[in-house]
This record gives sequence, structure tokens and C-alpha cells, in this order.
Amino acid sequence: MNIGQKESELQTILMSFAIGQGMFDTGYKSTLNPLIIAGGPNGSLPHAQVTNRKFKKGDLVVVDLTLRYKGYVSDATRTFAIGQISVEQKQVYQIVKDSQKLGLESVKPNVDCKDVDTACRKYIEENNFGKYFIHSTGHGIGLEVHELPTVSYRSDTKLKENMAITVEPGIYIPNKFGVRIEDSLIVKNKPIILHKFTKDLITI
Repeated sequence: MNIGQKESELQTILMSFAIGQGMFDTGYKSTLNPLIIAGGPNGSLPHAQVTNRKFKKGDLVVVDLTLRYKGYVSDATRTFAIGQISVEQKQVYQIVKDSQKLGLESVKPNVDCKDVDTACRKYIEENNFGKYFIHSTGHGIGLEVHELPTVSYRSDTKLKENMAITVEPGIYIPNKFGVRIEDSLIVKNKPIILHKFTKDLITI
């Protein structure tokens, strides 16, 4: 990822690497592209389509890797910075990071899904960005990208041991930028997070 590279070019590189590792597109019906790669203002759209927009200095770039391995889906999102970013961007990133940590810590068998959502959402609301968290906190994954349970304030489901879910709070400032951090995990008394990526802001 570098200044002047297109979102579409980065998608090609990532998918080529994924296929070399035995991972494939999920075939998710509601998207035209296998991945979400959204730089700058495109990142303010939670389900942005990949475009030919070129990355610019000061961009935050949301990269959502939803891939299938041996038939099963894994889902992870990280947000990267290109060069120097603003105080507001750094603040929003830290709020999302802390919110996601609270969500992960709340995941245990017999916990209500809505309580995981509340753990993330309440923190973002307390930091005055609640209106910019515009989707549910997570969802089940397995043979499909989106499965039950829904990790949402509307859910009446309790988590069960060995469920596979995502925890992915985000903040999306219209026409400016977005931040999302997502992990897939297995529900246990001590949840198993399925990714080894750092959640610290990586500056390119």
C-alpha cells in the first residue's frame, strides 16, 4: 500500500496472495468485489465497493478481508494510515480500538448478544461518536459470511460455547473517513481470536 496506488490494485495483490495460500473469494452476493478496500472518504461507507481511487497522503484505509479457507469463512478488518494523519483521525481510531477491546472482553458463553453490542456502542456514544456507528457490532460466520447470531442491540440470542462470531465496531464520518477494526473469534470462557494481526494503527 502506497501513495498513488489504486484500491483496485491493492485488491489484486491481496487476492493473489490469498489464492496462493489456499484462500478464496466468499462469493458474497451483496458485493461486486471479493474485498473491501476503502481509502479516504470511501472509508466512510461501511460496505464500500472497491474503486480506482488512488491512495493519498493522510488517508485512512479500511481493509476488510473476508475469505474462504477449506469451505469456511474468516472475516477480519484493519484500518491503516498513509503518512501523517489528523488529530481527529487518531482520536477516532483509538476510540474504535478501545471499543472493540471492550466488546471482545464481553464475549463469553451465555452472554446476551445485545450486551456485546452495548459494550462497544456505549463506549463510542460516551465519546460523542454514537451517531457514526451505523451497523451492528457483529455476526455469526461459518459456511456463509453472515450467519446467526446477530450481535446487535436488537438480538434476543445468547452466545453459546463454540459459536464463531465477529466483533467489529466502527465509526464513519460522512465524506471524510471511516475506521473499523474486526476480529473473528470462537466463543469460550476465554475466547479464541482467529487472527494474529496487530490492532495498533499501522502507518504506511
